[in-house]
Amino acid sequence: MKPLVLAFALTLAALPAQAQDWGDLDALILPKLTTSGTAEASFWLPDNPDPAAASIALAVVYEWIEGSAGSTSIAPGFFVKQEGSWVFAGKVEGLFGQSPSDVAYGESAVELTTIMLGPDEPRCCPSMPVRWRIDYQTLVAERLN
Repeated sequence: MKPLVLAFALTLAALPAQAQDWGDLDALILPKLTTSGTAEASFWLPDNPDPAAASIALAVVYEWIEGSAGSTSIAPGFFVKQEGSWVFAGKVEGLFGQSPSDVAYGESAVELTTIMLGPDEPRCCPSMPVRWRIDYQTLVAERLN
């Protein structure tokens, strides 16, 4: 079962999400994954598009780096649904890239694609798809290509 994800998640405080819809996802994910409480972009990538059927979700937040000329940091983390509420299970280490997509949940890991800089590309315009695998137990992203 997918919620093999982190036994310690049971001990973390739950944040309520409404049963009929996703609720206020910013209120759920931004306090856990940002230092400023704001994001330039954020992605909620659940294992099921139906909020009632989803049991695990990967959130990816891009936060503006203060003092930079438009640079952002990436902050991914897992959330697990327990008793109708989403619980923060932990931050993911080692994931890079922009525009996460093509998410595929498995028994022990989730895979997804991000876009990164290819050879000789300007920093403004990454276009190379990179596939990642994130293990539920270690919360470490491994690049697959």
